[in-house]
Amino acid sequence: MMDKQLTKNFRRSEFACHDGCGLDSIHPESVAAIQQLRDLAEAPVIIKSGCRCPAHNKAVGGEDHSFHLPENNCRAIDWYIPGLSVNAMYVLACGIPAFQSGGIGRYYKSNIPFIHCDTRPYHARWSD
Repeated sequence: MMDKQLTKNFRRSEFACHDGCGLDSIHPESVAAIQQLRDLAEAPVIIKSGCRCPAHNKAVGGEDHSFHLPENNCRAIDWYIPGLSVNAMYVLACGIPAFQSGGIGRYYKSNIPFIHCDTRPYHARWSD
């Protein structure tokens, strides 16, 4: 599929499923929110994971009804900013309205600590 520019800083391919299945959907509200976060941070945001097909989600230990999945409109994005702590990234995420009302998770135990954000229709917070 064509690698379309979605916002001034993000391309469709950055949100594609990592198993090569071709799934590259991401919810427009989530893309707009991650661009707002990028603008707020004034620093590059690295996308660790966007949409996932069910097989890849299972392979990486994702939740059965993850917001990364098409059944939930691929509303989730895992991301990090090199050089920032998880807590600093969390504060940035909380400054974005679509993430404030959705889900934000902190992941410290990964080899690269990251934040999960999604635009689910209810407020949720967690840490690993």
